[in-house]
Amino acid sequence: MKRTMTILSVLMLIFVLTACKEESNAQNNSSEEQTKTITYLNNDYIVPATPQKIIFLNAFESLEDAIVLGIKPYAASAIGDEDEPFPSFFGETTANTIPLLGTSSESLEYILKLAPDVIISTDMEEPKILEQLEKIAPVIPTSHYGPDWQANLEMLAEVTGKTKEAKALIDGYHQDKQEAINYLNSFQEKDVMAIRVRGGEMMVYPEDVFLNDVLYGELNLRIPETIQKVSQQTVISLEGLYKANPDYIFIQYDIYENDMDESILDSLQQSPVWQGLKAVQNNQVFINKVDPLVMGGGTLNGRVRILEATMQTIK
Repeated sequence: MKRTMTILSVLMLIFVLTACKEESNAQNNSSEEQTKTITYLNNDYIVPATPQKIIFLNAFESLEDAIVLGIKPYAASAIGDEDEPFPSFFGETTANTIPLLGTSSESLEYILKLAPDVIISTDMEEPKILEQLEKIAPVIPTSHYGPDWQANLEMLAEVTGKTKEAKALIDGYHQDKQEAINYLNSFQEKDVMAIRVRGGEMMVYPEDVFLNDVLYGELNLRIPETIQKVSQQTVISLEGLYKANPDYIFIQYDIYENDMDESILDSLQQSPVWQGLKAVQNNQVFINKVDPLVMGGGTLNGRVRILEATMQTIK
């Protein structure tokens, strides 16, 4: 009898341990099914399989990608002010998006309360902030480098299950780009320059930044000598612009970047030096043909808009 009881006890223990192991395996399998691994710019990120609450913290390129993919951000860093936190071209997509009006550090406590599934951040964020964010939810710091636009879009599409939509958009852009290149081949002797007015001064940028990445890198337009010498955001004087004297000029001007002063652009245009520019005299200066709030060549949306503006104006 005693021996029988011992055997029964052993069998019961084996049964309990087996049951526990099966339950543990089931939980692990369930956990694995609820997450997925995203590979982005040679780094792996584990995120929820179907995230519902995605926060975009200073990831303005990815926020713009969300708009073209039809993804409604749960919360996002504001681009404007409290009255109009997001650009009008975002439409209804951000109608219910919670605006984050403070800096990253100021928003940490609020983000914790929002309990996001995923946080899309930026590679320009401070490492100590990223560490704090990782304690809240999985964090993917996105590249702000223009040529990484496709990798950025594909990453967000994979996170949100929109890979088919992203591929269709990317393929459409490349097709339109090739048509534009064919058309612009006859303008290789013309100089096209993009200028952004900030703090009351005209700024030019390296050949792979803002509009330039599309104008020169994608559409193969000739790079003006002035731009070839630029390695960062650089002030260009009226005299410097007159010396460059491009055939076409794209101006981007946002009052938020100019102390809400709308007169700066008017003063610039009234200058005799400005009026002596070849592009001005030939009515080939285009102001905000590409919305200054668009993230330049760093997004698919930006590239499409730059391509469209170029095709509509260079004739």
